[in-house]
Amino acid sequence: MIYKDGRSRLACVGVAVLMVLTLVACGSPAPTAAPAPQATSAPGAPAQPAATQPPVKETVVVKETVVVEPTKAPTVTPTATATAKPGAVVVPKATSAGELDFTADFAPSTPRSGDNKVQVTVILHITGGAPPFQVKEDGTQQTVTKRVDGVEYVRPYQNCGADQFVTIIVASADGQTASLKIGVPYGSYKCP
Repeated sequence: MIYKDGRSRLACVGVAVLMVLTLVACGSPAPTAAPAPQATSAPGAPAQPAATQPPVKETVVVKETVVVEPTKAPTVTPTATATAKPGAVVVPKATSAGELDFTADFAPSTPRSGDNKVQVTVILHITGGAPPFQVKEDGTQQTVTKRVDGVEYVRPYQNCGADQFVTIIVASADGQTASLKIGVPYGSYKCP
Protein backbone atom coordinates (compact mmCIF):
# COMPACT_ATOMS: atom_id res chain seq x y z
CA MET A 1 0.00 0.00 0.00
CA ILE A 2 1.36 3.40 -0.92
CA TYR A 3 0.77 6.28 1.47
CA LYS A 4 0.70 9.78 0.22
CA ASP A 5 1.06 11.14 3.70
CA GLY A 6 4.54 10.47 5.12
CA ARG A 7 3.13 10.56 8.64
CA SER A 8 0.82 7.64 8.03
CA ARG A 9 3.77 5.58 6.82
CA LEU A 10 5.80 6.57 9.86
CA ALA A 11 2.88 5.63 12.12
CA CYS A 12 2.58 2.20 10.46
CA VAL A 13 6.30 1.57 10.72
CA GLY A 14 6.18 2.65 14.38
CA VAL A 15 3.32 0.24 15.13
CA ALA A 16 5.21 -2.58 13.40
CA VAL A 17 8.35 -1.82 15.38
CA LEU A 18 6.38 -1.77 18.63
CA MET A 19 4.86 -5.16 17.83
CA VAL A 20 8.25 -6.69 17.11
CA LEU A 21 9.77 -5.17 20.24
CA THR A 22 6.83 -6.39 22.31
CA LEU A 23 7.31 -9.93 21.03
CA VAL A 24 11.04 -9.81 21.66
CA ALA A 25 10.58 -8.33 25.13
CA CYS A 26 7.97 -10.85 26.17
CA GLY A 27 10.13 -13.72 25.03
CA SER A 28 7.46 -15.27 22.84
CA PRO A 29 8.64 -17.16 19.82
CA ALA A 30 8.37 -15.59 16.41
CA PRO A 31 5.15 -16.44 14.57
CA THR A 32 5.43 -19.45 12.32
CA ALA A 33 3.36 -20.43 9.34
CA ALA A 34 0.56 -22.89 10.01
CA PRO A 35 1.26 -26.35 8.66
CA ALA A 36 -0.28 -27.04 5.33
CA PRO A 37 -3.45 -29.12 5.45
CA GLN A 38 -2.86 -32.70 4.52
CA ALA A 39 -4.98 -34.29 1.87
CA THR A 40 -6.98 -37.23 2.90
CA SER A 41 -7.32 -40.08 0.53
CA ALA A 42 -9.91 -42.66 0.12
CA PRO A 43 -9.40 -45.88 1.96
CA GLY A 44 -7.26 -48.25 0.00
CA ALA A 45 -5.92 -45.54 -2.21
CA PRO A 46 -2.19 -45.03 -2.23
CA ALA A 47 -1.02 -42.32 0.13
CA GLN A 48 -0.01 -39.14 -1.52
CA PRO A 49 2.70 -37.03 -0.05
CA ALA A 50 1.59 -33.78 1.54
CA ALA A 51 2.25 -30.70 -0.43
CA THR A 52 4.94 -28.61 1.16
CA GLN A 53 5.07 -24.90 0.99
CA PRO A 54 8.29 -22.94 1.32
CA PRO A 55 8.70 -21.28 4.74
CA VAL A 56 7.63 -17.66 4.91
CA LYS A 57 10.33 -15.22 5.80
CA GLU A 58 9.38 -11.85 7.22
CA THR A 59 11.69 -8.94 6.95
CA VAL A 60 11.05 -5.85 8.96
CA VAL A 61 13.12 -2.80 8.18
CA VAL A 62 13.15 -0.25 10.94
CA LYS A 63 14.45 3.20 10.35
CA GLU A 64 14.77 5.33 13.39
CA THR A 65 15.85 8.90 13.79
CA VAL A 66 17.13 9.85 17.21
CA VAL A 67 17.35 13.52 18.01
CA VAL A 68 19.82 14.27 20.79
CA GLU A 69 19.76 17.67 22.34
CA PRO A 70 23.17 19.05 23.10
CA THR A 71 24.00 19.02 26.77
CA LYS A 72 25.52 21.92 28.58
CA ALA A 73 28.92 21.50 30.09
CA PRO A 74 28.82 21.82 33.88
CA THR A 75 29.64 25.26 35.11
CA VAL A 76 32.79 25.25 37.19
CA THR A 77 33.02 27.92 39.81
CA PRO A 78 36.60 28.61 40.84
CA THR A 79 37.24 28.46 44.56
CA ALA A 80 39.82 30.45 46.42
CA THR A 81 42.73 28.44 47.73
CA ALA A 82 45.21 29.56 50.30
CA THR A 83 48.75 29.60 49.08
CA ALA A 84 51.77 30.22 51.20
CA LYS A 85 54.34 32.70 50.02
CA PRO A 86 57.50 31.00 48.77
CA GLY A 87 59.98 30.60 51.57
CA ALA A 88 57.46 31.56 54.24
CA VAL A 89 57.23 29.17 57.14
CA VAL A 90 53.94 29.13 58.98
CA VAL A 91 54.56 28.40 62.64
CA PRO A 92 51.53 27.59 64.72
CA LYS A 93 51.18 29.72 67.84
CA ALA A 94 52.21 27.84 70.98
CA THR A 95 49.63 27.01 73.61
CA SER A 96 50.12 29.24 76.64
CA ALA A 97 50.31 27.89 80.20
CA GLY A 98 49.18 31.23 81.61
CA GLU A 99 50.84 34.51 82.50
CA LEU A 100 54.63 34.44 82.04
CA ASP A 101 56.73 35.03 85.15
CA PHE A 102 60.13 33.93 86.47
CA THR A 103 62.53 34.08 89.41
CA ALA A 104 66.32 33.80 89.37
CA ASP A 105 68.86 31.80 91.38
CA PHE A 106 72.62 31.73 90.99
CA ALA A 107 75.20 28.98 91.17
CA PRO A 108 78.80 30.27 91.45
CA SER A 109 81.92 28.58 90.21
CA THR A 110 85.18 28.25 92.08
CA PRO A 111 87.43 31.27 91.38
CA ARG A 112 89.98 30.39 88.75
CA SER A 113 93.64 30.56 89.66
CA GLY A 114 95.78 33.38 88.38
CA ASP A 115 93.23 36.21 88.20
CA ASN A 116 90.65 35.03 90.81
CA LYS A 117 87.68 35.67 88.47
CA VAL A 118 84.48 33.68 88.89
CA GLN A 119 81.65 32.49 86.63
CA VAL A 120 78.02 32.49 87.68
CA THR A 121 75.31 30.20 86.35
CA VAL A 122 71.99 32.07 86.18
CA ILE A 123 69.04 29.73 86.79
CA LEU A 124 65.63 31.05 85.73
CA HIS A 125 62.58 29.29 87.21
CA ILE A 126 59.80 30.02 84.70
CA THR A 127 56.04 29.72 85.19
CA GLY A 128 53.37 30.29 82.54
CA GLY A 129 54.08 31.15 78.93
CA ALA A 130 55.03 28.50 76.39
CA PRO A 131 58.40 26.97 75.50
CA PRO A 132 60.80 27.47 73.87
CA PHE A 133 61.93 30.48 75.90
CA GLN A 134 64.48 33.06 74.77
CA VAL A 135 66.58 35.02 77.26
CA LYS A 136 68.28 38.38 76.85
CA GLU A 137 70.51 39.95 79.47
CA ASP A 138 70.94 43.69 79.04
CA GLY A 139 69.90 43.29 75.38
CA THR A 140 72.35 40.46 74.63
CA GLN A 141 70.88 37.13 73.53
CA GLN A 142 71.94 34.28 75.85
CA THR A 143 72.45 30.65 74.92
CA VAL A 144 70.22 28.75 77.32
CA THR A 145 70.05 25.16 78.50
CA LYS A 146 66.60 23.73 79.19
CA ARG A 147 65.71 22.73 82.74
CA VAL A 148 62.61 21.03 84.15
CA ASP A 149 61.46 24.31 85.73
CA GLY A 150 62.88 26.77 83.22
CA VAL A 151 66.28 27.52 81.68
CA GLU A 152 69.81 28.39 82.74
CA TYR A 153 72.83 30.08 81.21
CA VAL A 154 76.39 30.78 82.29
CA ARG A 155 77.72 34.33 82.65
CA PRO A 156 81.34 34.92 81.65
CA TYR A 157 84.11 35.26 84.23
CA GLN A 158 83.98 38.50 86.23
CA ASN A 159 85.99 40.06 89.05
CA CYS A 160 85.02 39.15 92.60
CA GLY A 161 83.95 41.68 95.15
CA ALA A 162 81.06 43.68 93.64
CA ASP A 163 77.53 42.73 92.58
CA GLN A 164 76.59 43.42 88.98
CA PHE A 165 73.06 44.66 88.28
CA VAL A 166 71.49 43.44 85.06
CA THR A 167 68.06 43.31 83.44
CA ILE A 168 66.98 39.85 82.32
CA ILE A 169 64.14 39.55 79.78
CA VAL A 170 62.42 36.23 79.06
CA ALA A 171 60.38 35.88 75.84
CA SER A 172 57.84 33.09 75.53
CA ALA A 173 56.80 31.29 72.31
CA ASP A 174 53.22 32.48 72.86
CA GLY A 175 54.32 36.12 72.50
CA GLN A 176 54.60 37.10 76.17
CA THR A 177 57.63 38.76 77.76
CA ALA A 178 58.65 39.29 81.37
CA SER A 179 61.63 41.16 82.81
CA LEU A 180 63.54 41.28 86.09
CA LYS A 181 66.27 43.68 87.27
CA ILE A 182 68.58 41.83 89.62
CA GLY A 183 72.07 42.00 91.12
CA VAL A 184 74.35 39.12 90.12
CA PRO A 185 76.12 38.32 93.46
CA TYR A 186 79.78 38.69 92.55
CA GLY A 187 80.24 40.67 95.79
CA SER A 188 79.46 37.64 97.92
CA TYR A 189 82.58 35.82 96.76
CA LYS A 190 85.73 36.14 98.80
CA CYS A 191 88.54 36.17 96.33
CA PRO A 192 92.01 35.12 97.68
